[in-house]
Amino acid sequence: MFDEYLCRLRRFAFWNLDRIKGSPIKSAYNEIKKIDSLDSNDRFIEEYQTIQLEKLIFHAVNTTKIYSSFNNRARLAEFPVVNKNLIRNNQQDYISEKYKISELYKMSTSGSTGTPFVCYQDYNKKRRVNAEIIYYSEKAGYSVGNNLIFLRALTDKSRKTKFQQWIQNESLIDISSMDNKKINKILEGISKSSKNGSMILAYASTYDAFNDYFSKNGISIIPKVNITGIVSSSEMLFDHTRNKMKQIFNCKVLSRYSNQENGVIGQDDKENNVFILNEAHYIVEIFHLEKDEIVPEGDIGRIVITDLYNTGMPMIRYDTGDIGSITMIKYKGKMKKAINNFGGRKVDIIYDSYGNRLSPHIITNNFWAFPEIKQYQFIQKSANSYVVKINMEEKSFNIDTVRIMLKRLLGDKANISIELVDEIPELASGKRKYVISEIEKT
Repeated sequence: MFDEYLCRLRRFAFWNLDRIKGSPIKSAYNEIKKIDSLDSNDRFIEEYQTIQLEKLIFHAVNTTKIYSSFNNRARLAEFPVVNKNLIRNNQQDYISEKYKISELYKMSTSGSTGTPFVCYQDYNKKRRVNAEIIYYSEKAGYSVGNNLIFLRALTDKSRKTKFQQWIQNESLIDISSMDNKKINKILEGISKSSKNGSMILAYASTYDAFNDYFSKNGISIIPKVNITGIVSSSEMLFDHTRNKMKQIFNCKVLSRYSNQENGVIGQDDKENNVFILNEAHYIVEIFHLEKDEIVPEGDIGRIVITDLYNTGMPMIRYDTGDIGSITMIKYKGKMKKAINNFGGRKVDIIYDSYGNRLSPHIITNNFWAFPEIKQYQFIQKSANSYVVKINMEEKSFNIDTVRIMLKRLLGDKANISIELVDEIPELASGKRKYVISEIEKT
């Protein structure tokens, strides 16, 4: 009873504080909700996006070096496609002169090669991302004030104290190792954290590991667990994994298309992995895999985002590094624009040198500690043999520090070979995989 009262108190305090600050989150929430309720062909959405785009372009042209040569009234079609490497190499040119760097929120994410990509968001954009998370999480049964369980491969940078977790009503559970013993401990942590209803957020590969564990151990339900919803992100959530999670936790399971650079771009619902777009905040275009040309509706290509609200670091026609197509689906009586054929960011499952399953994201997260590395690719060749290809910006970088880090993660039996390369090769899709497993493990 006390915990339930505390949830209501947190909810009241959150929205009351937002109201005192001028309701930036509530206002954005209401805009998302309204536009999400409309047919994608509704004239209101077209006019809304046109107005916001014109404001964004005017701001970008007049306050950033990179877009200063464009006309104030330039159309979106006149702007070039940009990507992580272009922004990384000319970052200051993309940041608005209206802001000091100290006034912006630093967002860090792995690029298509797993190395950190840093961008910045202004205060209002950050509040809009908060609104996105609240709105789309509500579709999975979440309510502000309730507990959020994050299943993540934790590092020193991503950990939070028990007090921080209590204040934010979050539970961070480390999934760096995914062997049977560890999964059992993770499930105990979920059970302990979900007494008054919690939502779980994790990568799809984490749910894949759960699926294997439940199937091999004949588990069909977990008693004394109160999960109101499950959200998967970052990778393809396969139907058999989704169905198993629904059965085990007896709740709705949704897949979300989001990234750190922008926010929640879309989320599926009735149709698995068909992501209904967040048209209140983003314009989504699909470009040819090899040319900067827009492809016809339904064709697969590069997902390119124009973020309508980040004035701190305008991202116009930003190539996300993901692959998909645009489609129209019927949802609650409306025709909604969605991303289909998502071929995004599936990464391979890996194992340490003792055969214990690891989250591939523990590799990515630990490589963030090496900004000297421009690109990398981690390959598991056999049970205890690993190859790491590294493209370094600073040739004086001591690669033994990488070997020490990997030994800690993979165990003393790990045989680690490091190769210095000038470039990580692309796949046929135009993407680069940064974690690869060449072994079969049951």
